[in-house]
This record gives sequence, C-alpha cells and structure tokens, in this order.
Amino acid sequence: MHDDNNGEIYYPLTFVDQLEKNKHIVLLYDDQKYAFWIIARYFLNGLNKGESCIFFTSDNPDEIENKLNKEGIDVRYYKNNNLLRIYTIERLDDNKLDTLGVLKHIRKDATIGMKPPFRFAGRTITDTETEEGMKLGIVLEEVGHNNFDSFNNSQMCFYDISKIEKSMRPRWIHDLLKVHHCVIYASEPYKAVAFDTNLLEDEE
Repeated sequence: MHDDNNGEIYYPLTFVDQLEKNKHIVLLYDDQKYAFWIIARYFLNGLNKGESCIFFTSDNPDEIENKLNKEGIDVRYYKNNNLLRIYTIERLDDNKLDTLGVLKHIRKDATIGMKPPFRFAGRTITDTETEEGMKLGIVLEEVGHNNFDSFNNSQMCFYDISKIEKSMRPRWIHDLLKVHHCVIYASEPYKAVAFDTNLLEDEE
C-alpha cells in the first residue's frame, strides 16, 4: 500500500477501496505515478471480486502492461484467465457521431469473450489538447453518464490536467464533475482529494 513520507495512507486509495459498484468516476492527475496508483488499486479491487477489467488506451499496450505490473497486478495471469484486457482506442474526430451508438459499440467490442461484471478504466476520446477534441469529449461523457445505469458497469475516466487545452480547462473540469458520480484528484499527498460529486449540487 502506498503512503506519504509521514507513513500516512494515501487518502484517494482508501476512497477507491470504499467505492460501491457501478460508479462513474473521473480521475484527474498532474503526475502519472499517482494516477497509476489509483488505477491499479481500482483494478485490483475488481479482479479480487472476479470482475473483468478493461483498460482503454491509445498508448502502447506494452507500456500500460508494464505500469500495471509495477503496481502489483500480475498482468500475464489475469490476461491468461481472460479477466484483464488492454483495449486500443482509435481517435474519434467527427463531432456528429452517434455518440450513444459509439459507446455501446466500444463496450461490446472491448468485452468480447469476457464475463460481466465489467470494470473499465480509460476514456473514449484521446484529444484533450484542442477545443474541438474537448467539446467532443464532454459530449461523450454526458451521453455516457445519462445512460450509465443501462451499461451496468463501473467506469473510471482519467485525464492528465497538464494536457487539457488551457483556455477551456476550468469550464471543462467543471462540466466533467457534473457528469460523474465521483472525482479523484491524484497528486502529491497534501494536495490529493477524492469525494462524491453530489456534494457539489448545492452550489449549482
């Protein structure tokens, strides 16, 4: 278990351990090290319950496997038992896509041959460095959240804050919080936070 320099438990990990099933979580980070602490714990919790875990990425799958291995996940074992899959996401550029249809297709394709319940990590949009990419991303997030109960799975969407287009960053993060059940900010221990977004509803 990870802790800070004072030997205290890293709070977001405790938060992840207490998550209920079928939650839509947004993970924001500015240091990938902390992000993979969270993602690995989220997956391990699911794997220990016999859930099938799928990691969406546009990066090199081998790099993702190495990072998960480093965080204590026996990737080869779980892949061989069809409980873990690294699924490559292709770039989506068309803002006129049938968004719900796209999300259903990706979910179906990513889980072929695997058994529910499912636990996902990643996101369906890879471009967060342009205004157009961010606009498409929030549309996909909104549609996914509005139909989340019908998917019957858990989902952790993660975003590197440093790569989000700067002029839209505050508004976009605000919109992301509105379409997720929980938010985790994975950063240095003294800055890291995690909470249910319904705590923000009274401020709207």
